[in-house]
Amino acid sequence: MSGIRRYVLAIAVAFPMVTASGGTTSAAPGAPSLPADEDLNNRGVDLRRAGEDRAAAEVFKQAYDMTHSPRATAQLGLAYQALGRWELALPLVSKALETPSDAWIRKYLEPLRAALGVIREHVARLDLTGDPPGAEVIVNGSPVGRFPLPAPLTVPIGAVDIQVHAEGYRDEARKLNLAAHQVERVFVRLDKAPEGMATEKIGDGHATGSGDDPKKAAMNNPSPSDGALSPGARRALKWTSLGLAVAGIGVGAVATAIRQNDLTHFGQVHGGNCRNKMGVGVDADTEMPVQECQDALNGYTGMRKWQIGGFVAGGVFAVAWLALQLTEPDDTGTAVSALSCAPTLNQPGATCGLRF
Repeated sequence: MSGIRRYVLAIAVAFPMVTASGGTTSAAPGAPSLPADEDLNNRGVDLRRAGEDRAAAEVFKQAYDMTHSPRATAQLGLAYQALGRWELALPLVSKALETPSDAWIRKYLEPLRAALGVIREHVARLDLTGDPPGAEVIVNGSPVGRFPLPAPLTVPIGAVDIQVHAEGYRDEARKLNLAAHQVERVFVRLDKAPEGMATEKIGDGHATGSGDDPKKAAMNNPSPSDGALSPGARRALKWTSLGLAVAGIGVGAVATAIRQNDLTHFGQVHGGNCRNKMGVGVDADTEMPVQECQDALNGYTGMRKWQIGGFVAGGVFAVAWLALQLTEPDDTGTAVSALSCAPTLNQPGATCGLRF
């Protein structure tokens, strides 16, 4: 069971039998009838206990559609949080907290506020506008509407894929990388497709005529990479790649050492009682967020980006250097491999050497 799921489950299980009026499911004779969504909410909590978060979300959605009660709203938001659907969880938990006078919300106000704080650390805002009006907008694979969109979108942090499509226009694709609390404004203007030409999406987000002859298109639009690099430019590129490879690996190694030190620090703060629950620093006993633990955890997790980025960049530039080295041209300008092998004279086999 993941850390965040356990945290949200703790909130749900802490009050499984509480009604929207603050009472329990048992009632004395003559007491008011239970809320219409009571059975659904309790069934959803039972599913959460069993680790069936997806099924629980479906049941809570039924309760929410039935009554839109503060309890059903909050429970559905917490279920989405457990599933990592932060963009769906935020408006629901926020809406539930807008009714602090409700007995159920009032009783669990602080845990719900803590959950909202965790959710806000995992979302960003995307203010997406564009042209032409009516163009379909797809974000992370899901349709979100057509231009003009009624309001900015709430999206999960990290990679965000945007696709915009309209009949008679070339499709456009954008990729963003958003951080927590970031507000990103993006304008997308589609170019018209040539008249009478059907359009289809290709990998770079633009469109091409579906009836085009690929060979003819290649002849009419030669790749700019067809020309060979001059010897001086090739040499500069090769040794620049090697230098960047060494620098990238160095950054990754230093980040690894710092990250290990931050991990040790995380294990010492708050009396050594901190715990990492899917990016949230909590007390190991109460499983409630602790700022001191969160600060130490942020240092540890933040350094991971430098660690991965350094090693990945170092590897990419090392491969680029090796490719340039192995295809070094000879005196005639013909590319030849810098790795040469020759058979040995006194025993079976061969010896190889790398020419620098």
